[in-house]
Amino acid sequence: MISQKLLKSLKKAIKFDIKRLEGEVKEYRKFKHLGTTNEDNALEFEAFEESLSLSKLAEKELKELKKALERIEEGKYGICKKCSGVIEAGRLKVYPAATTCATHAKDK
Repeated sequence: MISQKLLKSLKKAIKFDIKRLEGEVKEYRKFKHLGTTNEDNALEFEAFEESLSLSKLAEKELKELKKALERIEEGKYGICKKCSGVIEAGRLKVYPAATTCATHAKDK
């Protein structure tokens, strides 16, 4: 089973990533790095979009980890929300914020 310590460590790492990505997004929004050609500008905009997407994904992951920590405190971590069965250890290792067993993960 995934430990609370590991989840807190992942949470800390994701917060760091969010802060870094938000800095990148802020810089890209200034569009200081625009090139002299349309191709350069397209690459710059692509980098901006990528940083923005990664930031949103990291925020989603952080939210999921916070909920996982809450489930640990409630004694519900590792229990499938759909069937109340145990979530497979391998699934939790790969996706620590999982709320369903592998069988019910397909139902989403």
